[in-house]
Amino acid sequence: MKVSIFSIVTLLFIFSCNERTVKSDESREFELVKVDSLILDILEPVRVLDYHHEKELYLLVKQVSMDGHYFVVNSSGKILAENKLSEGQDAFGLVLVRAGFVEDEILFISEGEAFVYDLNLKQKRRFPFVQGVRARLVHFSLDNLSTFMSTDGKLSAVANLNDGYLQPYPVDYYDTLNLVHLMDIQTGQVKKGGKLDENSKFRSGQFYPSMDKPVFFSDSKSRYISTILYGDTTLYQLDPNDGFKTVNQIKLGRIKPDQLIDIPMTDASYTTVKEYRTQNHTMGGAFDEIVGYGDEMLVGYRTGADPTLHFENPTIEQGETEAASKKRFFYYIKDGKQLGKPIQWTLPGRLKLNVGPRRYLQTGDQAELHDYEKDYQCNYIFELREKG
Repeated sequence: MKVSIFSIVTLLFIFSCNERTVKSDESREFELVKVDSLILDILEPVRVLDYHHEKELYLLVKQVSMDGHYFVVNSSGKILAENKLSEGQDAFGLVLVRAGFVEDEILFISEGEAFVYDLNLKQKRRFPFVQGVRARLVHFSLDNLSTFMSTDGKLSAVANLNDGYLQPYPVDYYDTLNLVHLMDIQTGQVKKGGKLDENSKFRSGQFYPSMDKPVFFSDSKSRYISTILYGDTTLYQLDPNDGFKTVNQIKLGRIKPDQLIDIPMTDASYTTVKEYRTQNHTMGGAFDEIVGYGDEMLVGYRTGADPTLHFENPTIEQGETEAASKKRFFYYIKDGKQLGKPIQWTLPGRLKLNVGPRRYLQTGDQAELHDYEKDYQCNYIFELREKG
């Protein structure tokens, strides 16, 4: 009998220890660890636009380049192709909305047209593609290009931004919004779909000036297209193979400071957007990027500025202090849910692209990324790991 009681007590002790060591999904902690780098023997500063996972290629553009000097390089930094795409027979112009690899071709979306190139940066096809573009950038894009593989094996591109200003805004703006525009880059045909949930705060009759811009993520390994609006709290996962049906709605907490201004939808106009957009972008938090691989991703969020450091007419120094008070976090999403606590990013630059399972490329000004001046360009690669 003594042995039996001792055994039971021992088993209970083991089980209790196991319970203490197994963490819930919400309490798990992850970190980003520097593991590798991309070294480029290119003298002029460049921006990284996209990464081809299967061929391990990068698409780059010179950071200050009115002639649109683009490069395709491999993971060793060797230049495989380059071309200037502002003028000439291969040109698409100056304004770049999105650019990236779609299988073994490269899609450039400009203002009013989409252009398809081969891996040698020679133009193959072009299609009309008219959309409302809020920010017209010269040879640089704010958004990564997402792709999606349909069940018939066809890879399409998420081509739209949905961020143009409407004049006037319809009262049912968010109800009628098609979240995703999928482009077949062989024909230029576009399929549209995806709706905000009727319980979304963006359909509550309120308008959030300049915070209705969506960001997207999907790639050839993704089952769904993931998207969230700057000012929202819901990450939508849509299935284009099932009529853009919403498969998952993942609630993400907004971290303070987050002083968003909203107005009645009936007052929405370009005038009110201009009136409040600076305040919202300065003081409001924003889900402004997603990077990932398959259905595993990091959703980037930046907080608003510290209200105690906000000045109506700031000096240069005060403005820099205010901007520096904004903090960046990443929410780790896997299997249709958030895993762990938000991961704070305290290093310079941004995690621009996924370059492998749980691996992300840091981009930014070279002077900020490194402790000392290098005679080559170097972008570090970070790996997501669970603490402990």
